[in-house]
Amino acid sequence: MSFLDELQANLDSLPNILQKKYALLRDLDKSLQDIQRQNEQRCEQEIEDIKRQVRSGNIKPDNSLARFSDEALDEQKHSIRIADEKVALAVQAYDLVDTHIQQLDQYLKKFDEELRREREAAPATNSPAASVDGGARSGGRGGRKNARSNGSILAVSV
Repeated sequence: MSFLDELQANLDSLPNILQKKYALLRDLDKSLQDIQRQNEQRCEQEIEDIKRQVRSGNIKPDNSLARFSDEALDEQKHSIRIADEKVALAVQAYDLVDTHIQQLDQYLKKFDEELRREREAAPATNSPAASVDGGARSGGRGGRKNARSNGSILAVSV
Protein backbone atom coordinates (compact mmCIF):
# COMPACT_ATOMS: atom_id res chain seq x y z
CA MET A 1 0.00 0.00 0.00
CA SER A 2 1.46 3.33 -1.02
CA PHE A 3 1.80 6.24 1.34
CA LEU A 4 -1.00 8.09 -0.49
CA ASP A 5 -3.35 5.09 -0.26
CA GLU A 6 -2.61 4.75 3.44
CA LEU A 7 -3.17 8.47 3.98
CA GLN A 8 -6.47 8.32 2.07
CA ALA A 9 -7.66 5.32 4.11
CA ASN A 10 -6.83 7.10 7.36
CA LEU A 11 -8.50 10.31 6.21
CA ASP A 12 -11.65 8.44 5.16
CA SER A 13 -12.15 7.14 8.70
CA LEU A 14 -11.31 10.43 10.44
CA PRO A 15 -14.76 12.11 10.22
CA ASN A 16 -16.55 9.08 11.73
CA ILE A 17 -14.03 8.74 14.54
CA LEU A 18 -14.23 12.46 15.35
CA GLN A 19 -18.03 12.40 15.18
CA LYS A 20 -18.13 9.57 17.75
CA LYS A 21 -15.68 11.34 20.05
CA TYR A 22 -17.60 14.62 19.86
CA ALA A 23 -20.92 12.82 20.46
CA LEU A 24 -19.41 11.24 23.56
CA LEU A 25 -18.14 14.67 24.64
CA ARG A 26 -21.67 16.08 24.26
CA ASP A 27 -23.10 13.21 26.32
CA LEU A 28 -20.49 13.72 29.03
CA ASP A 29 -21.17 17.45 29.01
CA LYS A 30 -24.92 16.89 29.42
CA SER A 31 -24.27 14.44 32.26
CA LEU A 32 -21.88 16.89 33.91
CA GLN A 33 -24.39 19.74 33.67
CA ASP A 34 -27.11 17.55 35.20
CA ILE A 35 -24.88 16.51 38.11
CA GLN A 36 -23.73 20.10 38.67
CA ARG A 37 -27.32 21.36 38.67
CA GLN A 38 -28.34 18.61 41.10
CA ASN A 39 -25.35 19.37 43.33
CA GLU A 40 -26.09 23.07 43.27
CA GLN A 41 -29.67 22.45 44.38
CA ARG A 42 -28.52 20.07 47.12
CA CYS A 43 -25.96 22.58 48.42
CA GLU A 44 -28.49 25.44 48.38
CA GLN A 45 -30.92 23.25 50.32
CA GLU A 46 -28.25 22.30 52.84
CA ILE A 47 -27.26 25.96 53.28
CA GLU A 48 -30.90 26.85 53.94
CA ASP A 49 -31.13 24.01 56.47
CA ILE A 50 -28.01 25.28 58.26
CA LYS A 51 -29.40 28.85 58.30
CA ARG A 52 -32.68 27.59 59.79
CA GLN A 53 -30.83 25.66 62.47
CA VAL A 54 -28.76 28.74 63.33
CA ARG A 55 -31.91 30.91 63.52
CA SER A 56 -33.72 28.37 65.69
CA GLY A 57 -30.70 28.16 68.01
CA ASN A 58 -30.06 24.47 67.41
CA ILE A 59 -26.50 25.22 66.28
CA LYS A 60 -24.21 28.18 66.74
CA PRO A 61 -22.90 30.08 63.66
CA ASP A 62 -19.51 28.33 63.74
CA ASN A 63 -17.84 27.72 60.39
CA SER A 64 -16.39 24.39 61.50
CA LEU A 65 -19.90 22.96 61.93
CA ALA A 66 -21.20 24.13 58.55
CA ARG A 67 -20.33 21.16 56.36
CA PHE A 68 -21.93 19.76 53.28
CA SER A 69 -23.32 16.25 53.22
CA ASP A 70 -21.39 13.29 51.90
CA GLU A 71 -23.82 13.12 48.97
CA ALA A 72 -22.97 16.68 47.93
CA LEU A 73 -19.25 15.97 48.20
CA ASP A 74 -19.64 12.74 46.20
CA GLU A 75 -21.51 14.62 43.48
CA GLN A 76 -18.69 17.15 43.27
CA LYS A 77 -16.10 14.36 43.02
CA HIS A 78 -18.16 12.71 40.29
CA SER A 79 -18.30 16.04 38.44
CA ILE A 80 -14.52 16.26 38.57
CA ARG A 81 -14.17 12.71 37.20
CA ILE A 82 -16.49 13.53 34.29
CA ALA A 83 -14.61 16.78 33.59
CA ASP A 84 -11.31 14.85 33.59
CA GLU A 85 -12.79 12.30 31.18
CA LYS A 86 -13.91 15.14 28.89
CA VAL A 87 -10.42 16.60 28.88
CA ALA A 88 -8.88 13.21 28.07
CA LEU A 89 -11.35 12.71 25.22
CA ALA A 90 -10.63 16.16 23.81
CA VAL A 91 -6.88 15.44 23.97
CA GLN A 92 -7.45 12.18 22.08
CA ALA A 93 -9.38 14.01 19.35
CA TYR A 94 -6.67 16.67 19.12
CA ASP A 95 -3.91 14.05 18.90
CA LEU A 96 -5.82 12.19 16.20
CA VAL A 97 -6.17 15.29 14.04
CA ASP A 98 -2.57 16.30 14.73
CA THR A 99 -1.34 12.88 13.58
CA HIS A 100 -3.29 13.22 10.34
CA ILE A 101 -1.87 16.69 9.76
CA GLN A 102 1.67 15.38 10.28
CA GLN A 103 1.01 12.56 7.81
CA LEU A 104 -0.32 15.04 5.28
CA ASP A 105 2.78 17.22 5.77
CA GLN A 106 4.98 14.19 5.12
CA TYR A 107 3.06 13.37 1.97
CA LEU A 108 3.31 16.94 0.70
CA LYS A 109 7.08 16.98 1.33
CA LYS A 110 7.51 13.72 -0.60
CA PHE A 111 5.31 14.99 -3.40
CA ASP A 112 7.25 18.26 -3.60
CA GLU A 113 10.57 16.37 -3.68
CA GLU A 114 9.31 14.14 -6.51
CA LEU A 115 8.15 17.16 -8.52
CA ARG A 116 11.50 18.86 -8.02
CA ARG A 117 13.37 15.74 -9.15
CA GLU A 118 11.19 15.45 -12.24
CA ARG A 119 11.77 19.09 -13.15
CA GLU A 120 15.52 18.72 -12.70
CA ALA A 121 15.58 15.52 -14.77
CA ALA A 122 13.54 16.95 -17.66
CA PRO A 123 15.70 18.54 -20.41
CA ALA A 124 15.30 22.26 -20.96
CA THR A 125 14.02 21.72 -24.51
CA ASN A 126 10.89 20.00 -23.20
CA SER A 127 9.72 23.05 -21.28
CA PRO A 128 6.62 24.83 -22.70
CA ALA A 129 8.32 28.22 -23.03
CA ALA A 130 11.23 26.83 -25.01
CA SER A 131 9.01 24.89 -27.41
CA VAL A 132 6.77 27.89 -28.16
CA ASP A 133 9.67 30.26 -28.87
CA GLY A 134 12.00 27.61 -30.25
CA GLY A 135 14.54 30.31 -31.11
CA ALA A 136 12.93 30.78 -34.56
CA ARG A 137 11.51 34.09 -35.71
CA SER A 138 8.05 34.27 -37.13
CA GLY A 139 7.06 36.69 -39.84
CA GLY A 140 5.47 40.07 -39.24
CA ARG A 141 6.59 43.18 -37.51
CA GLY A 142 8.90 43.16 -34.50
CA GLY A 143 7.62 43.53 -30.98
CA ARG A 144 5.69 41.16 -28.74
CA LYS A 145 3.26 38.53 -29.87
CA ASN A 146 0.87 36.53 -27.63
CA ALA A 147 0.65 32.78 -28.09
CA ARG A 148 -1.68 30.40 -26.26
CA SER A 149 -0.20 27.29 -24.71
CA ASN A 150 -2.11 25.04 -22.31
CA GLY A 151 -4.74 27.69 -21.65
CA SER A 152 -2.28 30.33 -20.44
CA ILE A 153 -0.94 33.28 -22.37
CA LEU A 154 2.79 33.37 -22.95
CA ALA A 155 4.59 36.50 -24.12
CA VAL A 156 6.93 35.55 -26.93
CA SER A 157 9.62 37.84 -28.39
CA VAL A 158 9.77 37.78 -32.16
